[in-house]
Amino acid sequence: MPHPTFRAPPHARLLPSAPLLLAMAGPVLAADPPGIVATAPVELPPLTVEARQWKEDVQRTPGSVEVLTPQELDNPLSGGLPAAVAKRTPNVQIEQSTVQTRIVLRGMTSANTALQDPLGFFVNDVALPHGATQAPRLPDPAALEVLKGPQGSLYGRNTEAGAIKAATADPDWTSSGWGSLYTGFQDGPDGWRPTVTAAGRVSGPLKDDTLAGSLAFRAEDARGTGLNRFDGSKNGTETGRWTLSGGLEARPDDDTDVRLKSVVERAELGKARMRYLSGPYATGRFITNYNTPSWDDSTSAVQSLRIDHRGDGLDLTSVTGWTHYKRDFQMDLDGSPLATLPTLSTHRDDALSQEIRLTSADPQARLRWLAGFYAHREWTDLDFKIGTPRVRRETTIDQTGLAGFGQVEVGLTDALRFGLGGRLEWISQSGYQTLSSPAGRSAYGQDLHHTTLLPRVSLSYEAGPDATVYASYARGYLPGGYNYGTAANRGTLTYAPEYSWTAEAGVKGRFAAGRGEAGLAVFHTRTTDKQIVDLVPGGTQKVSNAAEAEIVGAELSLTGRLSAHWTLFGSGGLQRAKATSYTVNVSRNGALVPADLSGNRLPMAAHATYALGVGYDEGERGWFGQVGVNGSGPYHFDSENTLRQSAFALVDAQVGYRFAAVELGVWASNLFNRNVYARAVRAPLGVLAEDGAAREVGLRVKAVW
Repeated sequence: MPHPTFRAPPHARLLPSAPLLLAMAGPVLAADPPGIVATAPVELPPLTVEARQWKEDVQRTPGSVEVLTPQELDNPLSGGLPAAVAKRTPNVQIEQSTVQTRIVLRGMTSANTALQDPLGFFVNDVALPHGATQAPRLPDPAALEVLKGPQGSLYGRNTEAGAIKAATADPDWTSSGWGSLYTGFQDGPDGWRPTVTAAGRVSGPLKDDTLAGSLAFRAEDARGTGLNRFDGSKNGTETGRWTLSGGLEARPDDDTDVRLKSVVERAELGKARMRYLSGPYATGRFITNYNTPSWDDSTSAVQSLRIDHRGDGLDLTSVTGWTHYKRDFQMDLDGSPLATLPTLSTHRDDALSQEIRLTSADPQARLRWLAGFYAHREWTDLDFKIGTPRVRRETTIDQTGLAGFGQVEVGLTDALRFGLGGRLEWISQSGYQTLSSPAGRSAYGQDLHHTTLLPRVSLSYEAGPDATVYASYARGYLPGGYNYGTAANRGTLTYAPEYSWTAEAGVKGRFAAGRGEAGLAVFHTRTTDKQIVDLVPGGTQKVSNAAEAEIVGAELSLTGRLSAHWTLFGSGGLQRAKATSYTVNVSRNGALVPADLSGNRLPMAAHATYALGVGYDEGERGWFGQVGVNGSGPYHFDSENTLRQSAFALVDAQVGYRFAAVELGVWASNLFNRNVYARAVRAPLGVLAEDGAAREVGLRVKAVW
């Protein structure tokens, strides 16, 4: 029986009209508010990005690029990096659950619990093989770039939907430091539960003008909002996390910069978060019914060595990366007090990468070009135990990849630019699995090899000094992989790559004498060989390339300075993401039957998303504050479209005062305590769901020196 729609508050149905407010913001920004002298407008600072692997103003990039500033990321209202992206970027949904963390951009996501994700995630220029699930919390973030649409021509695998480029701040060449402490209280089922987060950073020169360093930390401890009905315990949703970030920057000569950065994170989380919404074991919000201790421990490390050398007409960049990820968890199998064996998992992944790029040195030249080489090695080991009686799958995967890439941009006229890029990527994988069950023991393996060409073409026109019109067409792909969790033989162990083509057109620019920035984009994506989960006889699953999908949409974003102190920001997105060809086996009354899901909406792909907010800041001394709302239309958690999250709106607010070097503020996230489910699945005993973040209020103190 389909589960009822997850209801939203009445005012959430009014807020999808919020994007219309953005269209009315132009006249507001064009006119000076009372008290502001017209001859001294307050301009937005220019934003320089490296979306195309060279530095340029974001307004010149022929594609959709959203930038989140360090101030937006280092904010208690951000809710972590995935949530921060969703709050400021249109057509984005997130799953931040005990199963996985994924950011669904423009309706594109991977098969459930797959190791690879179509949204690439980079920390300090190093790719994370498992995407957002592997990403650490950065205690000292630099600006973050969200690149929309296929980025494979420059970034390669796992960037079919786009890429997120996060980084830690470079070391300072003058001594500096800061420290912050904030305590919050989360609204749980039996009262308020405390949270405490401490962070800090010191940085400065270590040797004259040739060597600088930085060291930052972040430590978080939260009781969580969970309550276990089975034994009365309250630690099922607790969070313990610490992160350490360090950096060194050397300048051996005037033309060379060397940056070594390291981020290490350890997280210890409670994993008793899924509860039944229906059936005999249904419970209320944040209340579970587990008879098995459930925990989730992980370690993530990202090491990056970047060398930039400026030559005579030619710039050289080298990026060497190493990532380490280890995760161990134990989880109640069925989320109920029934006597079942727990699910156990051990997952380890290590990857080495090397990239070398050559770039033309003059950013103003009529002809600009880039050429590069990339190589990586990855080793993955998984030990997954599930079921009563116990079934165990031990999987090893070795991966090697090589790629050559390049792009050229030529000015056909002073205003018209043509760009052409491409990447030829070869990936070889070798996987082996041992399956142990009461029926016996078997072993099987299979190799995967594929070579992929990823072209991209773009055309942009500067329609004046402050506006750019562009169009692009690019190919994306998500590599094939291994079904580590449910394979039963060699035939169900692997699946092939999926491919897509995306067309995008847009306009971006500044207005009101530089006090406002706006961007509008439309896009169309067609995906073939889409990776989906399918049931096979015997009660197991496989991942097959048996679907096609189409996504069309539009996006609008706006930022404006109303005065020296007031800032307006907003965004809105519309999309239609559906399966155009999708036949799969489903379980009905204990039997497998084929089901045609063609025409269904893709999971986690809302028709509309929006955000709107206003900020106030008097600068180094004085008041500051912010209030914002972000929301979404309804979407489904499953491909069958039976589990539906209704429309919602979340409101955040903060207010504070800066006393020169000390900042004091109070804040509230999810002010009206709306429940947006992080995950929902259909199980034999009913519908299981994981509640989203509760209302949280807190106090923050920050000192800068």
